[in-house]
Amino acid sequence: GTQIQPIVVGAPDAAVALAKKLQAKGHDIRAIRPPTVPEGTSRLRLAITLHVDEEIMGRMLDDLAQVWSP
Repeated sequence: GTQIQPIVVGAPDAAVALAKKLQAKGHDIRAIRPPTVPEGTSRLRLAITLHVDEEIMGRMLDDLAQVWSP
C-alpha cells in the first residue's frame, strides 16, 4: 500500500525547486501545482510505501530541513 502525504509549500516555483533538490538527494518526491491544486497551495507529494522504513523517512526529513525554511 501507499500513503500519500502532502507538504504544502505555497508558490509553484518553490515547490518545483524543493522537489528538484530532494530528487537530487535520491528521494522520489514530486511538485504538485495549479491547476491540480488551488493557487497558493502548491505542494510536495510524498508517497510513503511499505518499503520506507524509519531510517529512510528520517533521512528525507533531515534533507527537507536542509533545503527548506518555510
